Amino acid sequence: MKWAGTVIMMGHPDRPLHYRNPKRIGHTTQSLVIVVDDVDGHFARAKRAGAEILEAPNDTEYGHRRYRASDREGHEWCFTQELDVRRPKSKRRASWQ
Repeated sequence: MKWAGTVIMMGHPDRPLHYRNPKRIGHTTQSLVIVVDDVDGHFARAKRAGAEILEAPNDTEYGHRRYRASDREGHEWCFTQELDVRRPKSKRRASWQ
């Protein structure tokens, strides 16, 4: 698979009986976080293509907008975009100051 000029290699084990994907074993085994330029546009395309959406786009407390989806085998993917948000500094001060 190629993406943004980068090659991403994927494969499967030589012995299929030894491979247990997340859907087969009933829990997540990994999660990938991918940074994109337009998370809402990416979400819309993924939804139109039939992606299983685990979490709709939302803004996080740490300045990202993200959504989560699952592929056909149950692997979780998180697509995120950094927001240009200038958060006010906390009014609390550390006890040593």
